[in-house]
Amino acid sequence: MLAAGSFFGGAVTGCGASELYIPCLGPADAPVPVAGMTYIRASEIGCALDCNLENGRHKYTGGVATDDGPRINAAMAAASANHPITLIIDGSALISGLFLPAGGYWGIAGLGCGTGFFVKEGTNNDGIHNGLPNANVPSDPGPPAPARGMNVSLSNFTLNGNQGNGLNGDSTSKVRQGSANLWYFGINLMNLDNISLNNVVVVNTPAYQIRLSNVGHVTATGCVMRSFGVNTDGLHFDGPANDITISGCDFTTGDDAIAFNAPEGYSGNISRVAVTDCTFNSFSMMRLYTANGSPQLSVDTVSVSNCKGTFSEAVFNIGFQASGSYPNPVTGLTVSNCILTAPVVFAVTENFGSIQLNNVTYIPIKGDQPCAILAPSLFYRAKIHGLSLTLNNCVIYRLSGIEVAAVILGDGSAIDNLSFNGFALQDGGSYSPALALINVGLGSIGQLVLNSVNGENIEVPIVMDRFASVGSISGSGVLATGWKFADSMMANGVPYLSANSNQPSIKVEDVVEPYSAP
Repeated sequence: MLAAGSFFGGAVTGCGASELYIPCLGPADAPVPVAGMTYIRASEIGCALDCNLENGRHKYTGGVATDDGPRINAAMAAASANHPITLIIDGSALISGLFLPAGGYWGIAGLGCGTGFFVKEGTNNDGIHNGLPNANVPSDPGPPAPARGMNVSLSNFTLNGNQGNGLNGDSTSKVRQGSANLWYFGINLMNLDNISLNNVVVVNTPAYQIRLSNVGHVTATGCVMRSFGVNTDGLHFDGPANDITISGCDFTTGDDAIAFNAPEGYSGNISRVAVTDCTFNSFSMMRLYTANGSPQLSVDTVSVSNCKGTFSEAVFNIGFQASGSYPNPVTGLTVSNCILTAPVVFAVTENFGSIQLNNVTYIPIKGDQPCAILAPSLFYRAKIHGLSLTLNNCVIYRLSGIEVAAVILGDGSAIDNLSFNGFALQDGGSYSPALALINVGLGSIGQLVLNSVNGENIEVPIVMDRFASVGSISGSGVLATGWKFADSMMANGVPYLSANSNQPSIKVEDVVEPYSAP
């Protein structure tokens, strides 16, 4: 996804003037033979396998390596439903692109460290994709999405995408990412079901590291993605897409580590995603967006659990541009048992349905925008409407005196239901209290529910002159916060400390009465 950012690191040039560290995931055994599958070893079909994966040169002489791409493409061309083929890449190959059968029924299995591919200078294409060399044109064809092929498996190898500067590397189009209308990806899989990515290392790509468009039933396990610069998304999904599992992966990216961009590609809904046990050092963990003037689309039922990372912009970017969106287009987002370091957790620029955080620790760091669990996007400001945001046993942990709030609303924005069921601001040192739990600004909250909130280290729930922006306040933990609340905003039957009388109070049939604990 095109996102504001900066170039964080150097690139491998096409002629190998510098080298890139490639993570090693250890040796791997050749795949156990499966009945009906044909196995081809690269070394047995005439591949030279003489490429240094760090710099693209001949690994013995330092000269020009042999392009093994044409031999591999020819050997794999016969793959079909009746004749599935797995390439065993048992060495390191220079390739001018692998363009494998569009309908799938093929795989590539490496032997771990030192096996894989380096994309040749001037390839001006994806490193690996399914279909003819021009199958990726156009990159965003729009609806309708075609029928899907199936069964592609990639495992235990490295792909060096050979990012250059537009004059060297994969792209020699004068644009680092590719041509003006077509970016070059490390791996680009389109119109497929049943995709398995296991222990694949992708580094130094011109644009997205792995792009998947119109796909379903995708698993990515133990993969490592490491590229720098804008547009180097890790796993980038274009709509439609469904039933996606990402686990045990490590992302270092100059842009969104994971992107779910419903309007792109063929355009369609994205649903049922689970991300677990992953680590991140990226611009953002995830972008979810549905609106760019296209018909109503959605991204729904996304869960993230047991993840940890540091993010320069936001953990989640909800939306891409201030183009407006339909009600609840991004919904069913659940984040559990994560430790997240970033300026903001949710940077929002389009409407959302339900978002829930469970046992999340948020460590705020200084960025381009105010720190909060949820705040308007700095880059794409828009009036947004959210159905519900629920925080269950969550902590903001400050390592400095940085100003932070749980929620910041942009002008004209609204959340119908905001609930705190276990929340605290904890400090790693002695810092001034945060000014307010919620910065309503010129926005509004329909119902604020405070069932369990530790009021220490936070001066007030809401700046007093903004209480009128809240429809009602309720919850079993209101009085225990020690904060004062405006009588007019309190729901009936809720004990609270009155800002009017400075006494514990309760409203009974809209009449304020003194409150005594039973």
